[in-house]
Order: sequence, then structure tokens, then C-alpha cells
Amino acid sequence: MSLPAPGLPKRIAIVAPTLAGVLRDRANLIRALTARGHSVLAVAASHLAGEVAGLHHLGGEHRNFEPKPPGMAIFAERKVVQSVRDILAAWKAETVIVSGERLAALAATAARKAGVARIVTIVGGLGFEGGAGRARAASAYRRAVKLSAAVVVHNADDARVLKAALSPAAHIVVTPGDGVDLEAFAAVPMPGPDVPVGFLMIADPDCRTAIEAFTAAAREIVAGGLPARFELATDRELAQDTTLLTVEGVTFHGRAADPAALLASAHVSVHLSADDGSPTALKQALAVGRPVLTLDVPGCREMVDERVNGCLVPPGDSAALTAALLSFVVHRDLLAAESRAARVKAVTAFGAHDVLAPVVAAIEG
Repeated sequence: MSLPAPGLPKRIAIVAPTLAGVLRDRANLIRALTARGHSVLAVAASHLAGEVAGLHHLGGEHRNFEPKPPGMAIFAERKVVQSVRDILAAWKAETVIVSGERLAALAATAARKAGVARIVTIVGGLGFEGGAGRARAASAYRRAVKLSAAVVVHNADDARVLKAALSPAAHIVVTPGDGVDLEAFAAVPMPGPDVPVGFLMIADPDCRTAIEAFTAAAREIVAGGLPARFELATDRELAQDTTLLTVEGVTFHGRAADPAALLASAHVSVHLSADDGSPTALKQALAVGRPVLTLDVPGCREMVDERVNGCLVPPGDSAALTAALLSFVVHRDLLAAESRAARVKAVTAFGAHDVLAPVVAAIEG
């Protein structure tokens, strides 16, 4: 899909829980919007100069706010609405993009109070806690969806749940997240045959269950003496339990400031959380030409053609995870073909230009 010629420049604000999340999941969108002449403001929590500098590099501005102020819930929510409303009104936002299961409704309310003409909700992901749990997650977006002109959903399964739970009148766009920059994440040859098979997990520090599962499997395989390397990249400063980051047999890299470089030194990318409905880390890995091992859940399963460019494992199944990791070591001879298939999948399904075209169209109205 191609976009029409840019229209009049607009002032577009993105309200999200954290600036780190904006930089991870919306960087390509910000680039696309600023390239079309729009001004972009990220209203998101951050106290890190590096994150703000990263946003400025993309062409965006930043305003800070506290998404979880102290106090009783009802008063805390009022503080969020007032804070975001004041920021949007002062900046004279014309369009506001809201996201976050808890924040989206508050941010949409704030945008309406600020007199914003167009609201777009991005539903990052509804999780994988069964039908009832996913329906509850969808219901959290009810107020935001009601106020929105368009809703962006990152996979078809989430779109079906959202429609069943909310029957939204808004235009729904189904597209796999922000896509991937195929030039920034170019195909890179696998490490040589003399290097043990390397598994890399790039994870947010709050994905404790995923990190525990990865490190436990790594410990078991390393103890068995098999030729394999395990690497973990996450932000130590934000991790609540640093014992997870000091597991024997796992190399810790800290925050993944350059994920493309980390992926280049690995053979397989491992992703064991459904954090965005279309995880950025998986798309980046595929683009570099790395097969992926991930969960058989909405948003992740769309990335994998089973045993062609990776494999899927059931959530919470430690035995299946260990067996899947071992399969890449035992069948190392298949990695070259899986690498080529991974890049083809990224190019045909997840290139940022094509993925973002309907999103930008919905935002511009």
C-alpha cells in the first residue's frame, strides 16, 4: 500500500506509559510522520537523557508526566487526565494517539477535554490468558475506542476479540505493529561453524517470567555440556531482581542499545513474552536473518512458519522450550536455510513502509 502525497502538516501527540516503549515500538511511526511534515510530541514517562535524545534524533519532542501518581485510584486517575490535558492543550495538539491498557482511556479523555479533533487508539496486545482474560483486556480500551476515529490492532486475533467485546464503530486497522526498518536491520551472515550455536534474548526487565524460563533452560543445557551460547540483553537499572541477570552459563549484555549488532553475533533469537501483540524484537531478528523461537500465542505465531524460519512453543512449557532450543543445536545444518527464510519473511510481511501506510492514513484521517 502506498500513501497519498502529504497534506497539511499536523500537530500529532503520542501518549504512552513510557518513553522507552515509544522508542522501541513507535520509532518507525515517528519517522514516517515527521517525514511527511508533521510535528510529533511524545507524552510519556522518562527521566533518562538518553531516551529523550533518542526521541529528538527521530524528530520528536518530549513532555514528561507521571502515569501512576500516588493516592487513591480515582484521584490518581484524575491527576493523570488533568496533567495530560494540560500538556496537550498547551502544545495545541490536533491529533492524539493513545495506547496502554490502563492509560488509553485516561489519555483519550484528556485529549477530548483538551479539544483535540482526532483521537486514534493503538491496542498493543491483549495477552494470552484465555478467552475471558483477553476479553477483559479488551474492555479496558472501551472508553478510548468510543472516543476514537480509528483503532489500530496488531494482529487479527486481537482484532476479533476487540470487535466481539466492544463492537466498535471506529475504523479498525489491523497491521503488525511498527514494522521493521529493513535497511537498519539488514541481513547479516551467521557466525562461522567454529562458533557454538548462540541464542539471544532481548527482553524488557519486567518480563520476569520470560527471563526466568530462558535462563532456566540455558542452565540445564549448559550443564549437559552441549555446544551452545546463551545471551541476555535487558536494562539492569530497571530490573527489580538482578539475581535473574547473573545466571551461570548466560552472558548478560545490559540494555540493547544496538540490537542489530547483538543479533549479528547470534544464531537464534528467543522471545518468550507477548508484550505488544506484534513484538518488535521478533521482527528485527527476522530482518537480520535470524530464525526465531517464540510462543504459540497471538502476535508471536504470525512471525513463524514452523520449522522454516523458526519454531513455536506453548506458554509455560519448560520441557518444550528446552527441546526446541536443543533442536537448533542438533540440527545446526538447517540454520542457513532458516536464516534465508527469516529475511524473506521480514521483507514480504513486515517492512515498515508497507506496514505503516494504513496506520499513517488512519492518523491523518
